[in-house]
Amino acid sequence: MAKRSRLNTYLYKMQMAGYQNHAYWQLISKDTQGMVKMTARVRRLRLVIVFLCCLGFGLPTLCLSHTVAFANRLLIPGEKLIQKYWLRRAQRILTNRPGLIKIGITGSYGKTSVKNILAAMLSTKYRVVASPASFNTPMGLARTINQNLQPDTQILIMEMGARRPGEISELCQLFKPQHGIVTSIGACHLETFGDLATVARTKGELFLHLPDNGVAVTDGDNPWCRQLKHPHLVLVNTAEQPLYPTELLGVHQQKNLQLAATMAKALGVGTDAIMAVAKTLKPTPHRLEKIVAPNGIVILDDSYNANPDSATAALDVLATYATRKVVQTPGFVEQGNNTAAAHKKLCAQLKTVADAVIVVGELNRVAFAKGLQDWHGTVVYVPNREAAKQYYPQLLQSGDVLLILNDLPENY
Repeated sequence: MAKRSRLNTYLYKMQMAGYQNHAYWQLISKDTQGMVKMTARVRRLRLVIVFLCCLGFGLPTLCLSHTVAFANRLLIPGEKLIQKYWLRRAQRILTNRPGLIKIGITGSYGKTSVKNILAAMLSTKYRVVASPASFNTPMGLARTINQNLQPDTQILIMEMGARRPGEISELCQLFKPQHGIVTSIGACHLETFGDLATVARTKGELFLHLPDNGVAVTDGDNPWCRQLKHPHLVLVNTAEQPLYPTELLGVHQQKNLQLAATMAKALGVGTDAIMAVAKTLKPTPHRLEKIVAPNGIVILDDSYNANPDSATAALDVLATYATRKVVQTPGFVEQGNNTAAAHKKLCAQLKTVADAVIVVGELNRVAFAKGLQDWHGTVVYVPNREAAKQYYPQLLQSGDVLLILNDLPENY
């Protein structure tokens, strides 16, 4: 049983590492808590590992970590062929559906929320398929097309993510969207992009690949978004747009609603239908989602947002509560040269809004210690999110608010 548990731990670390051996070895010494998801790729990897162990590799079990890495390397050529097959299959499906309306959505933040809002609005008139959760990579979109697209589907909405220049272009070349939304341009993945100008160019790749008669919608209040180019560019300025009645938390949700509504209107959805949808929308899970625990504590789950702008929006919502407020956060990652400034700003906001802060992990502990050193509030440092829960009884009681601000995966 111990041997099987060790194997599952190694498989989990390989999965967290994105099946990259160099990243896997960086995780080997870390104490991880998650469970491996038994995907088809993991099952193939496990089968090869068992086969190698039967041949004498991985014994004694101290060598098992090396066997996992070796098996993963052996599988890479085959995995690339499998990926190519599914990508080509998805492309053939799209080629055979010339009447299908394809919409791409990208941005530094707000992609998933705008995608879900737009899908709800368009569903009042069309049969819509949207990429689930945060499926925003080539394989994620291929899986959406291969598994979810139906013969009667009229609109496909594709969330498009990028960490490096050229990745939005790659997605557009593969799946050829006709219309697009760039939700935002901000400080996200700066470690790989380098600067905001590169972020803007990369997000702008979506509009460069749209046909001239396509609709390109973006945030007219964002100076970087205003620089994007397309013959049919629509700039959405909040002051010029209607306000939509909604239960979604945060003033930033009005922008998300306005971006989605602009695209929906361009595709023939009426204002009354859009207004009706806005009233019924529920928050995307883990994106400023309000949960009232059985003990009466209010949880604002913003664990899937991980950039300075989304943190500001979440803290603005937290500030509206009059009870005790606790923020749990590991801080930001992939901010590159903006790391120090981002955490300095975050700490200043925390000191203004929160009564207590639980800092998770070691990655940004020094930045928090420096930024919160002269603060009167309570600061607790914990190694992981499970350890953070031990402090809830001390810091929270019924009616208090806990904001979970970012929840880094264990490969950080």
